Amino acid sequence: MKSITINQLKFAGSLALLTILFRFALSALLSDMQFTWAWVIAAIYSLSVFITGWILGKKDYETLPLYDIGFKFHLITYIECNLIAELWFLLGFQSHFENVKTVHYTALFWGIGLMIHLILFRYSRKGSIKGIEKSELFD
Repeated sequence: MKSITINQLKFAGSLALLTILFRFALSALLSDMQFTWAWVIAAIYSLSVFITGWILGKKDYETLPLYDIGFKFHLITYIECNLIAELWFLLGFQSHFENVKTVHYTALFWGIGLMIHLILFRYSRKGSIKGIEKSELFD
């Protein structure tokens, strides 16, 4: 994980935009007590982030011989989403139905999942040379 690629930068920019738009929509819907629509927006946001990561991750995989680039995208998502959520509360943009403890618990449990992903990422690289499976080096 020495460098960041152009596709990861594109993902980071897209993610920041999607997350800020999601936060605005979520807070507005919660303020208007439109709880069902908040779930719909959350599902659309999640799907949009996943598709963006999938497309840009696939482009990275096609141009770089990396074994598991998904971890980098996961790390970018964790940092950006939690940073924007924390800033949202620090700047006072949240609705009165939102609680900062939810953001903290999300960061905690998501962080545990990210650590598991890191362990699996590091373990999977042990059986490879610079991210390429040893069996794929020589045909």
